[in-house]
Amino acid sequence: MKNYSIIKLDRLFVTKGINSKLNKEFSIRSKKYGINDISLIIDHILDYLIASGKIIKNFETFGCGSWLLQFVENDNYFEIHELKKIENEENIYEFNLDTTIDFFKSQLELCSSLNISPSIPNIGQKVAISREIYEGSEVNGVRYDSPDHMSGWYLTSNSYNGDIKTLSIDYLFFVLKSRPELARFLALPSGYRFFKDEIGDDVWYDEDI
Repeated sequence: MKNYSIIKLDRLFVTKGINSKLNKEFSIRSKKYGINDISLIIDHILDYLIASGKIIKNFETFGCGSWLLQFVENDNYFEIHELKKIENEENIYEFNLDTTIDFFKSQLELCSSLNISPSIPNIGQKVAISREIYEGSEVNGVRYDSPDHMSGWYLTSNSYNGDIKTLSIDYLFFVLKSRPELARFLALPSGYRFFKDEIGDDVWYDEDI
């Protein structure tokens, strides 16, 4: 199934060679990225379909790189849409792939630079977070083993006093919508820490966790 190519048509990218298995090709829109980066997402989707044996259905959703995609049927194609916002408890999607590539590519690159396998949380999992982080504060991140509904991440500011009751438990979506630059760190496995402020960042493994 992965023997395919991607062709650029004006502002769109379309796959060629997938329809023999899916009965349709993919149609993608990206303002920032080219074929090589788009293929990261397509490969990830195909890996899942091959492993699971599932078939894509119209309006089906798919988690990718801590973000959320939706497949929308349009003639001979499945357009790949990504989550834009949540409004009145309803997910609103747009025909674009830039945020998904931003997150997924940065997560893979950081883990590769550390020679570790990524452990990517999904958008439906939760994060324990200091409210100051939404206001742009520095971030101390640490990841623990956790139940499935939690990502394992605790994201705290320097003013955190150690009382977990002062932390909010929020969906990953709201964290990344407010602080998208943090996405690259969130595929680090349990036991890892990071620190980020306006000057720079650091990542390390904590054997005590």
